[in-house]
Amino acid sequence: MKADKHHILQNDILSLIGQEEDREGVVSSFASTMDLLSDGVMYINSRWEIQYINKSAKKYLGKDRNYLLGKNIWEEFPGLVRTFFYEAFYHSLMNETPVEFDEYYSANDTWFHVKAYPKQGGLLIVFQDITQKHLAMEVVEESYRTLFQKHPDAVCSVDMDGNMLAVNSAFQKLFPINEKLLLGSNYLEFVPQSKKHILKSLFNYAINGKPQAAEVNFSGNVTKPFHLLITALPIIVQSNIIGVYGIIKNITSERESLEKYREVFKTNELILESVKEGIASFDNEFNVIMWNQAAAEMTGYSKEELDEYTLGRLFNKEKNVMLRDICPDVSDLSTETVVRKNDVSIFRKDGKPLIIEYVMTPMVMGEKVVGTVFTFRDVTEKKKSEELLYQSEKLSAVGQLAAGIAHEIRNPLTSLKGFLQLIQMSGEGKQEYFDIMNSEFARIEQILNELLILSKPQISAKAVCSLNSLLDHIVTLLNTQAIIKNIYIYIEEETEDLRIRCISNQIKQVFMNFIKNAIEAMDSGKITVCLKKEKAFAVVEIIDEGCGIPESMLSRVGEPFFTTKEKGTGLGLMVSYQIIEDHDGDIEVESTEGLGTKFTIRLPLYLEDG
Repeated sequence: MKADKHHILQNDILSLIGQEEDREGVVSSFASTMDLLSDGVMYINSRWEIQYINKSAKKYLGKDRNYLLGKNIWEEFPGLVRTFFYEAFYHSLMNETPVEFDEYYSANDTWFHVKAYPKQGGLLIVFQDITQKHLAMEVVEESYRTLFQKHPDAVCSVDMDGNMLAVNSAFQKLFPINEKLLLGSNYLEFVPQSKKHILKSLFNYAINGKPQAAEVNFSGNVTKPFHLLITALPIIVQSNIIGVYGIIKNITSERESLEKYREVFKTNELILESVKEGIASFDNEFNVIMWNQAAAEMTGYSKEELDEYTLGRLFNKEKNVMLRDICPDVSDLSTETVVRKNDVSIFRKDGKPLIIEYVMTPMVMGEKVVGTVFTFRDVTEKKKSEELLYQSEKLSAVGQLAAGIAHEIRNPLTSLKGFLQLIQMSGEGKQEYFDIMNSEFARIEQILNELLILSKPQISAKAVCSLNSLLDHIVTLLNTQAIIKNIYIYIEEETEDLRIRCISNQIKQVFMNFIKNAIEAMDSGKITVCLKKEKAFAVVEIIDEGCGIPESMLSRVGEPFFTTKEKGTGLGLMVSYQIIEDHDGDIEVESTEGLGTKFTIRLPLYLEDG
C-alpha cells in the first residue's frame, strides 16, 4: 500500500515538472525541496483535478494530501466557488496568463497571498499566509484614514483607473455633489472639458510615483471666481502605488495678490510636511531641494545639515562616502524610471539603525530630468512588532509546557521524598547518599517553583518598601555563601533611602538570582552592588568579575531554557525578567568575555504625591 501511495505522488510530481531520464532522482529531490517550503504549492490540471500538493498546502487546506490527489478542487472546497479565488484561477487558466492577488479564506479565517501560473495545460498555485501582515496593515490604514477624514482641505482618493474611492467632509463642502453619485464614478466625469488635460496630467504623474501640484482656474466654468490648487500624491503601500490622493485647496481669495499666492505654496509645503512618509528631493548635483519634517524626524538631520557626504552616511557609516557612489542608479534615472526597494538599512545622525522602504522617482520638468524624489517610510517598529509577537507566542507555549511539567512531576516527587524519609529512618544506607538525594530533590522542587511562576500569574498586593534595606538583607544572606569561595560582596549606595512599590518576595527573588549567578560565575574576587537614583527610577547595578558572556549570546539572555551554566535551566533569569517587567521596570546586560558581567535593573520610584 505504501508503494502505491509513493507511485501516485511520483506521477503527480512528474506531471508537474515534466518527464526526465532520471525519474527517481528528480522526484526525490523535487519532493524533498518542495516539502521544505513554508509556502503552499499545488498543481491542478485542466479538469481542475489536484495533481500535486506539498506539506504546507496540506496544512493550510486541512485535508490529507493523498486523499486530495485526483479530486476536483471545487467539489472538495465548495466554499471557494463564486469567490475571487474561483474567478482568478479561471482567468489564469483560460487566458494562459499568471495572476497574483491577496484574498481572505473564510474557512480557516486566514488571508493568503496567492500566485497562479499556467503550466503544461494546468495551473501551478503558490500561496502563503499573510494574516499577521494584513492585520498590521489595517492598523496603518486606520491611522491614514483618520488623517484623511480630519484634513482641513478637501481630500479624495482615486484608484489606478481613476474611479473615486472616498472623499472627506471638506471635499463635500467644497463640491456640493451627492456622495453616492461621486463614489465609483470616474473623476473626469465631474471635470469641465477644457480642464481635463490638466487633471489627467496630474493623475498620470502621481500613478508613476511623481507628486505634482497645479493651480487650476475654474472661473470661466462657474458664475464667480474659483481658483483651486490641486495636489496629486501617489498612495504607496509596501512600495507599490495603488492609487492617488487628491488634495484640493480653494485659493480664490489668495489669488488676488502675489503675497497670498506665495502663502498657497507655503500651505502646500505644510501638506507635504504633514504626511508620515519622509519626502526628499534633490537636483542633479544632489543639492537638497525638499526635506520634509518626517524625513528630519526619522534621520535626525535637518535640511541645513545635509550635503552629499551626509546623505552618503545615511546609507553607510563610513565617512567621505558620496551618495552617488552608494546609489549610482540615481544619476541614470530616465523620465519613466521608478525604483522601489524594501527593508533597506539606514543610519540616523546618532548612529541608530533604521529599516525603511522607499520609492525613488525622477523629478521632471518638460521632457528633462532635473532631479530625484525619494519617498520613504520607517518600518523598524513593524519589524519589532513581528519579533515581539513571535516572542509572546513562544512565552505562551513555555507557560503551558511549564504547567504540565510541574503537575506531572510534583506528585511522584512527593512519593519519592516520603519513601526516602522512611528508608532514612530505618537506619539503613549511608547518610552521605541521603544528603545527596535530599539535595537533588530540593533542586527539583526549586525548578518546579520556577516553572509554576511561568505557568500562572502571581496574585499579590504590592506594598511600599525600602530598596536599600531589601538589598542589605539579601547581601547579608548571600555573603556567607560567597566568602566560602573567597568572594566578597560590596554595596555602594549613592543616594538616600529609595522606596519602591513592589511585591517584596518577588523583588528579593530577582536580586538573589542575579547575585547567585554572579557567585557561580566566579572562583574569587568581588561583586559590587551599586544603588543610585536616575530621575524617577531606582537603578541597581550588579557587577561581577566572572567569566562573562560571549557577545553572540547576549541577545538571548532571559530566553526560556537558555543558560551558560552546565547545570542551569535558564528559568531563573527568565522569571526575573518577567517580574521586573510586571513591576514596570527594565533590565540591561553588558558583558566582556573573561572580564565580567554587569546587570542594570531599573524600577520606578514610589512618589508620595503621585
